[in-house]
Amino acid sequence: MEIEANGEIYQLVAGFGFLHEVNKKTVDVPNTKNKKEVGLKFMVASIMDGDIDALVDCIFCMNIGQTPRLKKTDIERYLEDVEDIDKVFEDVINFFISSECVQERSEITDDEHAGRREEIDENI
Repeated sequence: MEIEANGEIYQLVAGFGFLHEVNKKTVDVPNTKNKKEVGLKFMVASIMDGDIDALVDCIFCMNIGQTPRLKKTDIERYLEDVEDIDKVFEDVINFFISSECVQERSEITDDEHAGRREEIDENI
């Protein structure tokens, strides 16, 4: 996936670098000293709920390790100027669905995504 901002094309990758970065968010597992990585699941759920901050964080993390690098302010400006922000949300979710690395770990399915989009559309 890629976006154009500031007259440049920025590559976005939902691979292991992205996965490791977002999964730095952990929760304690009750009755153990273990932690569970939950960042990706929270991020996907937040994006599906239309959380713009989660979308910014997601795009930022998908650009990690790529050249050129995006700053969060660049992403925010891009999202302020984009003609159809709902399409950006949709494109990111579809990108997750097509990414083996993310899809398997986020438990996102086409059916869940379609149902959530219908729910959002009804509430608009």
